[in-house]
Amino acid sequence: MSTKFLAGDRIIVSSAFCWARNATGAVSEPPSQVIALSGPWDNNLTRIERSALGEATVYWVWFDEPQFDADGDGPFRGGQIHEDALALISRISN
Repeated sequence: MSTKFLAGDRIIVSSAFCWARNATGAVSEPPSQVIALSGPWDNNLTRIERSALGEATVYWVWFDEPQFDADGDGPFRGGQIHEDALALISRISN
């Protein structure tokens, strides 16, 4: 499976997403605690989230500034964000 973003990519979250609107951060492998709850992620970078709204590819993002979720809970230093809600700011080349 090919991914749209790579670990280390700097991103911004869409202002239309349900939380972390306009937040900046970096795509990363999810922490081990998240994997323990969600199961393995494809290429350690993405997973498919299934909900009443359908399926979405999600990435783990570490935010530059902690964010509150749509219910006002938080602040969270990181979280899973839908691929469609992310835009690339810059890519770190190896």
